[in-house]
Amino acid sequence: MVGRLIKRRGVLSRREAELRVRERALLERTSRVLDSLGGDAGEDDRRHMAEAERALEGFFLLVVAGEFNSGKSSVINVLIGERVLPEGVTPTTDRINLLHHGEQAAERVVEEFVLERTHPAELLRDLTVVDTPGTNAVIRRHEELTRDFVPRSDLILFVTSADRPFTESERDFLEHLRGWGKKVVFIVNKLDILASEEEVEEVVEYVRRNGETVLGEQPQVFPVSARLAQRAREQSDDGLWRSSGLDDLEAYLLETLDEEERVRLKLLNPLNVAIRLAASYREEVSAQMKLVADDVQAIKEIDGEVAAFHASTLSDLETRLGRLEALINGMETRGLAFFDETVRIGRIRSLFDSDAIRREFEREVIGETPAAIDAEVGGVIDWLVERNLALWQRIEALVADRRHAHAGQRLIGDVPSSFSYNRQALLDSIGQLSRRVIGGYNRDAEARALANEVHAAFATTALAEAGAVGLGALVATVVTGAAADLTGILLAATLAVGGLWVIPSKRRKAKRDFRSKISQLRGELVDALTRQVHLEVETAGRRVAEAIAPYRRFVDAKQRTLRDAHDELVVVEEEMKRLRAEIERTTATAV
Repeated sequence: MVGRLIKRRGVLSRREAELRVRERALLERTSRVLDSLGGDAGEDDRRHMAEAERALEGFFLLVVAGEFNSGKSSVINVLIGERVLPEGVTPTTDRINLLHHGEQAAERVVEEFVLERTHPAELLRDLTVVDTPGTNAVIRRHEELTRDFVPRSDLILFVTSADRPFTESERDFLEHLRGWGKKVVFIVNKLDILASEEEVEEVVEYVRRNGETVLGEQPQVFPVSARLAQRAREQSDDGLWRSSGLDDLEAYLLETLDEEERVRLKLLNPLNVAIRLAASYREEVSAQMKLVADDVQAIKEIDGEVAAFHASTLSDLETRLGRLEALINGMETRGLAFFDETVRIGRIRSLFDSDAIRREFEREVIGETPAAIDAEVGGVIDWLVERNLALWQRIEALVADRRHAHAGQRLIGDVPSSFSYNRQALLDSIGQLSRRVIGGYNRDAEARALANEVHAAFATTALAEAGAVGLGALVATVVTGAAADLTGILLAATLAVGGLWVIPSKRRKAKRDFRSKISQLRGELVDALTRQVHLEVETAGRRVAEAIAPYRRFVDAKQRTLRDAHDELVVVEEEMKRLRAEIERTTATAV
């Protein structure tokens, strides 16, 4: 028998060493994924992973939990064999107590609310016992500490009282345990207050049934009386000791929970912590990936809005420029007809009245064209201003939709997410800019500014020192100036020197020069307006691009990070589950 035990331990030790190496590598990979998520991985969760890595190499950790006054400290004292921990009907455990083996009894504070005690008890040679404040502790920090030790535990002894078994606070605490995949053993203390074996069995069955409902598997339940056990030790009464139920519990801890079982739990518990966190963050990352995919689509829609704004604006501009050209073409047609009708021998007398000819030219050729040109150009400018405003309004609507998507909705578990905060901040920034642009949009001022730019661009090429006249008036001034040499004194002087034969030649040249000047003016006006519209369109697109650039960079970077993290979490979670099954098979075979 001794030889078989030595052989088992030798085989298990070699296999255990191999399993530990593989598990350590998987835990490290999981930690790296959480680190890659930065602020999206909770500080507590990263700490749990670090503790899981340390726990793989540490002593077996037996955590004792339950409500205060359930008798946790009394049960621990009986198992150790001495009154190491204070007992009482009021909460006596006001901090976490770590009980280690030591040659002498001693204690020291290792951190606030955590006290380390050493004691020369046999039970403590192979494991560390953790006594926790009650799950219904008045001080919230106590309960937080108790919950904090759950991920670090290898086995949890959950003590409930026979007079109040499975209370609401105990149920809530056990619900928290379930996600960590911990092995939980129930102790029903104070069985001495029950009148019969039937009552004991009834309470045990109640705890077993409720434990299975909460934990998902039927737990072991030990009914004990710490009070009877203490009396038995004091009186050296073996019968009373057996009646206390501590005999069965002690046998479980020292015999059933032997080296092989402790190795199994020691390997499985850090692995279960990592599997739980990997699964939680895989779901969290998946949820974030869906949100980011929607953000990518939103950015594409914004880009599409800008592209559509650009394309449709330039397309519509062609129609509007056509109407403008039609006005100038009409003036050209009337001007040519005016030259044919006016510059001829039949009207030679009137050609000497320059003022009358000029007035007639302005009336019949120029007419209402300046006002019509100004109105048409003004329409183009107003239309462009409205389209620019409409672009920002559509972008604001898109951003508002993304800003409110999943707003106030918690993602997976209790994982705090800097992703949500940063994303919301960037969307808010774009939204604020959009609202500021829209709210501060002065149509009249924008139109005047754009009109001045178009006017300046045209005046520079058409007529220097044009002053503050409108575009139409500027065109009319240039056109009138082009015809000046055909009227009044200039033409009269020409006739006096050259005779009547010069009139047809002069008319042909005037018409040719007039066509050239009109063509030049038409081209310069259309080009000036086209250049300005293109500039405004490009400026609007650039402003939008600059506004969403931080959001775009954030989404692009986050998409890559999330994709890499998700792929790694899927792989490492699957490998850890396979390793867990292998550990179960290996240790079962060893036993």
